[in-house]
Amino acid sequence: MTFNAYAGALQALGEIEAAKSDIEWISDTLERAPAWRPSVHLKKQTQEALRIIGDLEKRFERKLVVTLVGPTGSGKSTLLNALARIDDLSPAGNRRPTTRGLVILAQMEGDAQGIAAEIGEAHVRIETSPAASALDHVLLIDTPDTDSTEQENHIPLVKKAISLSDVLICVFDSENPKRKDHIDFLEPFVRVFDGESLICALNKCDRQDETELKEEILPEIKSHVSSAWDRPVQRMFCLSGRRHLRDPDWDPKATPKHDFDQFGELRELIFGTFNRAAYVIDRRVENAKQIRNHIHEAARRFAGEDRKRLLSVKERMAAAENAAVKNSLEGLQGKDPRNLTGVNVLLYQRLSQRWLGPVGWVIAIWARLLIFGTGIAAMMRFGSPVSQVAGMVSSFRHFKESRAAIAEAGKGERVDAALRDYRFTLMRDWPDIAEKLIRSRFDKSVRDMKEAMPNQEGLGDEISTIWNDALDAEIDRASKALSGFGLQMLFNLPVLALLSYVGWITASSFLEERYFSGNFFLHAFLTLLIILFLCFFIFQIIVRLGAGAERIAHRAFQVVKRRTEEIRTVAANPISEQIEAVLDLSGSGALAETPRADNGSAPPAITF
Repeated sequence: MTFNAYAGALQALGEIEAAKSDIEWISDTLERAPAWRPSVHLKKQTQEALRIIGDLEKRFERKLVVTLVGPTGSGKSTLLNALARIDDLSPAGNRRPTTRGLVILAQMEGDAQGIAAEIGEAHVRIETSPAASALDHVLLIDTPDTDSTEQENHIPLVKKAISLSDVLICVFDSENPKRKDHIDFLEPFVRVFDGESLICALNKCDRQDETELKEEILPEIKSHVSSAWDRPVQRMFCLSGRRHLRDPDWDPKATPKHDFDQFGELRELIFGTFNRAAYVIDRRVENAKQIRNHIHEAARRFAGEDRKRLLSVKERMAAAENAAVKNSLEGLQGKDPRNLTGVNVLLYQRLSQRWLGPVGWVIAIWARLLIFGTGIAAMMRFGSPVSQVAGMVSSFRHFKESRAAIAEAGKGERVDAALRDYRFTLMRDWPDIAEKLIRSRFDKSVRDMKEAMPNQEGLGDEISTIWNDALDAEIDRASKALSGFGLQMLFNLPVLALLSYVGWITASSFLEERYFSGNFFLHAFLTLLIILFLCFFIFQIIVRLGAGAERIAHRAFQVVKRRTEEIRTVAANPISEQIEAVLDLSGSGALAETPRADNGSAPPAITF
């Protein structure tokens, strides 16, 4: 193998692997939506598609397999004999069924041994001929009839042969071209073949009037097959296989009516176009892509049928969840005096870290007094603002009551109450949501609220986190607003001015060797304390008016309300995740709805 050929083969294998990866993504997405009923059928299709592509990879280096398939009397065996230029290569005649096993035309017997082994050597006959010596890259297979008296034995052989094929030649009888049983039989199989890998051959055309053949029979059979297979027929040859036998053995009463015959074009296609190494690789790559496209379109079509309804359900669920979250957070907010006192303590803690000067020292002392006693231990134990509140408040109660308060906070009863509020609110809307889901082909099990409830522990953590973050941010914002440089200078200035004045008098008198009595310093100290506490008292009034505990809690809750309106959901809701999976399958664009059964009919199968 040349370097270019080797590089081309590697690239082709990469493209086949990419097709597999796309199908695996669809399979994984379907796994995320087990309650969506079409997922069961689609999942089976993805598994079969992966199996087919896996088989295609295994035979990547084998010759191109071209298989003739058709019903009794369509002339498959005669067509193979004509292509091989041996009249009796594959049994032909009026005895039905004419072909009882598979006949493989190969350049060398060893070329077909792999296929024979997979199908069963007892059912395969390998033939060579002078014509086959030109088949450097092709194996040509004639299959048994699909509708004979021995079809129960033949159909498994035909299916296996098709599953190992790269090109399928579907042979129709021009005298009975619209045989529905044959078209329906082939419908699941043709889906795995790319357009150029699927060929239709209308045989015995010489027995029809040429004008009628071209103007009526041929257009009608093309339209009929395209409609039945839900895909256009790119290639349909009008043939007379018998004409190209060495001894056509015409019935004197049924000689050819015209010379219009595309047998030469079909033979050139097989022995010329197909019979190239590069074409073999291209066909297998394109067939893999065709399988991928079929699975993708089936999943996209079925998901697209439910897309609009599921988008509506998604919006309804998001609104219900947000309302439930707001109610639960409102309960978590509460009006407990201990909670509000704790918010005040947290605020003074932050202020003590930001303020400087004499007033800052008083704020720090006040913050320490508020958290005096067992509240300090509680603060060290709990990291979130809400938990800190419960611990800090314990300093205002007796020792036993403090211990009980800490234990209660540890149990998270306020969060449990919030979760109950969440569930009760969601339960009011869920029956209507569940019915809409069922109309979108979800299983009836979605009526059970347990199927829709997120993980309780995770939801509790989410609720606590949202409220704690909002409260913490609002306390921090208020402390920053109350710790501006101008405000600190305003309240510290009277104390600093008096302190500076007393210091200046004391220093100047000391230098002049005049010494004050102790009463001077006592009065100076008392005056400083009075001014300092007066400044602190006025500051407390400003804190109460501008950043009281109730005001901070209210602002935090408003932040939470805005946040819940922006997010889709608070916690991982199992049903929401399944809806997202179906929407992922439907693609980004809206799809037109196609007729379907209300019970969620299966997508077109590609099974062998």
